[in-house]
Amino acid sequence: MNRTGLCMRFVIVVRTIEIIISTQRVDSNLICSGFDKFTRSSPVVDLLTCPAWDLLLSRVRDDMMVYLLMHTSIFLPQPKKRHYQVAGLPINNLCIKLSEYSAVSPNQSNLFGKHGLQKRKRDGDQPCGSFIDTCPPFHTEYFSGCKSSYCQSSCWDQEDKQFQLGSLNIISQSISIPTPTLENNSDRKSEKSSTSVTKLGKRSRPFRWQRERKRRLLDPGNSWGLTPCTSTYSDKNTLHEKPPNQFSAHSCHSHKQSRKNIEEVYINRKSMFYNLDCPSAILLKGNILRSLKPNFAGSDSLARYIFGSYDTNGNAPSSLLICNDGTCPFGSKCLYHSLTKLLKVLIRRSRNCQYVRLLDKHCGAPSLDQISIGNSGSIFECHGSELNRDIGEGTRGSDVKHSKNYLEAIDPQFAAKFYCPKNQVVSFIWAVCRSIVPADMLGTCSNWRILRRNISKFIKLRRFENFSLKQAMHKLKISWFPFLSDKHSLCCQNGKVPNSVELRRVMHEGFSMSKEAAYMMKHNLTESWIYWLFSHLIVPLIQAHFYVTETEFGKQDVYFFRKSIWEKLTKGATTSFKDKGYCNLNDSAVRNILANRSFGFSKLRLCPKENGVRILANLKACSRMPTEEFYFKDGQSCGVHGKKKRIKFDYYKSVNNVLRDTHAVLKGIKLKEPELLGSSVFDYNDVYKKLRILLLGLEKAKASMPGLFLVVSDVSNAFDSIDQDKLLDVMKNIIVKDEYHLKQYHYVLCTKKTLWVHENVMLVDPNMSPRFSPPQFHSLHSVLVNQDLCSFLNKEKLFYTLREHVKRNVMQFDKKFYLQRTGIPQGSVLSSLLCSLYFGDLERKVIFPFLGRVVESKVDNPSVRQNCLDPSISLSSKEDEMITNPSYLLLRFIDDFLFISTSKHLAANFLFRLHRGFREYNCYMNESKFGLNFDVGNTSGLVSKRVYVGKDGISFLRWSGLLINCQSLEIQADYTKYLNNHLNSTLTVCWKGKPGHHLKAKLCDYLRPKCHPIFFDLNINTAAVVRLNIFQAFLLCAMKFHCYICHLSYMCKFSRKFLLNIILRSLRYMDVLVKNRMSSIQLDLLPRPRLQLEDGEVEWLGLNAYVQALTRKQARHARLLSLLKSRLVAHQLSGCISSDLIYAVDPSHSSLLWKIKCSGKGVTKA
Repeated sequence: MNRTGLCMRFVIVVRTIEIIISTQRVDSNLICSGFDKFTRSSPVVDLLTCPAWDLLLSRVRDDMMVYLLMHTSIFLPQPKKRHYQVAGLPINNLCIKLSEYSAVSPNQSNLFGKHGLQKRKRDGDQPCGSFIDTCPPFHTEYFSGCKSSYCQSSCWDQEDKQFQLGSLNIISQSISIPTPTLENNSDRKSEKSSTSVTKLGKRSRPFRWQRERKRRLLDPGNSWGLTPCTSTYSDKNTLHEKPPNQFSAHSCHSHKQSRKNIEEVYINRKSMFYNLDCPSAILLKGNILRSLKPNFAGSDSLARYIFGSYDTNGNAPSSLLICNDGTCPFGSKCLYHSLTKLLKVLIRRSRNCQYVRLLDKHCGAPSLDQISIGNSGSIFECHGSELNRDIGEGTRGSDVKHSKNYLEAIDPQFAAKFYCPKNQVVSFIWAVCRSIVPADMLGTCSNWRILRRNISKFIKLRRFENFSLKQAMHKLKISWFPFLSDKHSLCCQNGKVPNSVELRRVMHEGFSMSKEAAYMMKHNLTESWIYWLFSHLIVPLIQAHFYVTETEFGKQDVYFFRKSIWEKLTKGATTSFKDKGYCNLNDSAVRNILANRSFGFSKLRLCPKENGVRILANLKACSRMPTEEFYFKDGQSCGVHGKKKRIKFDYYKSVNNVLRDTHAVLKGIKLKEPELLGSSVFDYNDVYKKLRILLLGLEKAKASMPGLFLVVSDVSNAFDSIDQDKLLDVMKNIIVKDEYHLKQYHYVLCTKKTLWVHENVMLVDPNMSPRFSPPQFHSLHSVLVNQDLCSFLNKEKLFYTLREHVKRNVMQFDKKFYLQRTGIPQGSVLSSLLCSLYFGDLERKVIFPFLGRVVESKVDNPSVRQNCLDPSISLSSKEDEMITNPSYLLLRFIDDFLFISTSKHLAANFLFRLHRGFREYNCYMNESKFGLNFDVGNTSGLVSKRVYVGKDGISFLRWSGLLINCQSLEIQADYTKYLNNHLNSTLTVCWKGKPGHHLKAKLCDYLRPKCHPIFFDLNINTAAVVRLNIFQAFLLCAMKFHCYICHLSYMCKFSRKFLLNIILRSLRYMDVLVKNRMSSIQLDLLPRPRLQLEDGEVEWLGLNAYVQALTRKQARHARLLSLLKSRLVAHQLSGCISSDLIYAVDPSHSSLLWKIKCSGKGVTKA
């Protein structure tokens, strides 16, 4: 019966695959992937003919089973909520199509149309009530709406634009209003149509209910269509019969639906960072204030831009009631005319403002006399970093004149001392605002204080934090803005001349609208004004006068450098390029290099550090190179007289994208031949396994722990000092096969926000079974999609790509090209592997033989013979025996060495050999980063600088984020990196959605990195140290919790019950995660890790950590502390506390963490 069922299943699956192959594309269904027509088999066939399908087959007919296999997606469950897709349309293709459909086409080109800056018409060319400049808004994300073809229509070419009221059902004027362009989902050219509002005429498009139905179908994410809140008050042919002085609650409600919540509107900060353009004066090119004149036309355009702009979805914010100046019944009391007068003053002041004088006054550039200059030598490191950000291309100009006491080219060693403190930046921004913005638009004195405080919050944001419109308007009161006072009336005539009866009625009754509608109107006006103030005045001011960047020493903090200072700093850095092995390239040489390969060059930027600058390279971004120049001779000069130069570019793939296959090959070699890497470790798992081997050998040899001698060292400029020719010789001995077989697969990761598709390539081992075995999943809630996409990479092509990457690495900095002649580019996907293979070859050919000779020279010495412990766990080869010999252990994380030995003589010889360096490999150690726990005498001149001694007298050596006990080899987490900065600089406060929910997730994120078995295994640490590691992880989390609450407290108030619940949830999370990590780690033949924690111990340690941390901040957390203390007193372990728990919570053992600065001010030094 079983054999018969198997044959039936096999026949059904194979027949289905053959039908699909004969009628459809093979890649349209995953069930066809890897199918062999001759053997009629594939891995998918084996999976779909397993006995688990008997139940389904017995319940449905054969034809139904064929239908299911052809038209449904089938996923096989895998451990930990993962799945493997075996049939149906590849889900990765579906995700890509959905993302392309849901993406709204960006309408943000330049400010004045798609052809650049257009010449504005003269004042008399148009009536004063008409629109003069086409000013597309920059704040297109401000308002929500349908994402249909209506919202995708381009509005750049429309000369006359309809400006709707956000909360009022009124059209601005009875003029010819063009209908928004309709754009189909296909690539057909969009067609324009215009219809007069006063006379509809024959309907040439579908009815409104049909259009809205279509929009709802096209955009299923919106529960409502776009409801146009428009009406006109005319004698006939009106769209709505209501007179303009009657405003229904329905219209306001409709507006509330279409208008996006201000909590979801954010000020765009991206343009602030890494901007190298130095304007000659005022603001950067493209800012609207530079293009307008201080007349009525300019103020009218600016008013429409701020208050009457359309967003990409076709929704309008609180637009003004534009009226005719000659027929306005309110005269000077009209809000529109009042605002245009104020904006005219703003434009005039912006053109006459003394920006440089204010900058010098509030952010004076430091002189050499103000900076303590120590060593005159330049400390300059050219390391890269893997960044996914845009990088500025060059600098030009200066915002201040060169002073005599300024350096012409600042030494990069002092870069960190030239930044402007944030309070000075705030002072400058506020001074400019007061100088150019009329007082009525800044509000009363109370509003001044609040607005300046909100500006300060904006300036002091960390690198990846967002600033919402709600934060910008926090505590600002509409009644404190004089230009929105009740003395200004809203005109309703829209340019229509009223008759005498209407005029008398309007003059006597005023323009009486409901209080709710009037408040909404003023509120929307205030939102639009504050948004423009931050997005189009404050951000451009920062962008024009400061180079904004993070630093290596400041963690997530942002630093502001004056453009003139940064330009000199850049000059000082570029002068050091030649000393570091970089040579200049002209454009023709660069084109010759790029012509013979598919990938381009990387762009660089400078990142200040404490004693110099570091070069960061972006190898993920595509690059382009101009090929030829030509001119347009048509009339579309876009306001520029004569010929306009256009440049044609050649585009190149990113470096990392092209190196993907090479990386897959090297990664496969790493897994198959780990001995080529020497003593390399890549994560805590590798350290944990090798440390367990050492400790196991020590336990077999002696009953007690012998004396241990430790050496820690770091290679000086590891990536920049690698000999390129030597590296290529090493790689020739590693890459020996003529051809490598690669297989491509996709992961679809499900997150809270979206679906992410990750493309992966792996090396196929020919010794493996032909049956496909899914690779290890990297994340929960993921789907593996294997489309059986294979490729072959031959040896010659692999070496050519590697040689081009190493020997001809082209970089662009400040619009100049450089060729790296020494070292390898850090930031590429190959950097870590190449460095590990390079130093692995050094270890196998130099260091391990040297250590062997030292041991053999002392083999007659009884002490040395005693150190050569049980060699039974050593591997077969000589190099492997030297790596895992229990008498010593050598670990290296990229370029950071750790040597542990039971012989002082062996450790001292290893130290001296490292100190001499390795000339053949151009490898020398950084003498300032040596660390050792024994005395070698004063003759060597070496000083141990990586030893930390706590208040309890226990000494540790710091290595790669770990504190290693010098006597017992017990492992603790290294928290010394937090000592030099305020703890606030490590946070990223999230304001999106519900901040309390983000805080709940952050607490778990803070605990996750410290939940590795290396900290909790009793084979490495004692029971007391295990509990101490848990307590310290909670203690740091409690300090971050305090800092996070301080940042949220100025806007958010949380109940003590809610805070207690999220704290208890994080304690339970830590308990579960530690046990899961201990049980899931793979150790091959080593004994399983041991974890002995009593029930409730993790919670007790966590409560103690929070109580100790928050007790020092009682003024802020008094009510929460009372709940935590009562919970701790009532805990089940309070009556019988073990000695290990008492040891763990002793403050002397955590003295390092108590030195961390975590005051509640929420303000960093910068």
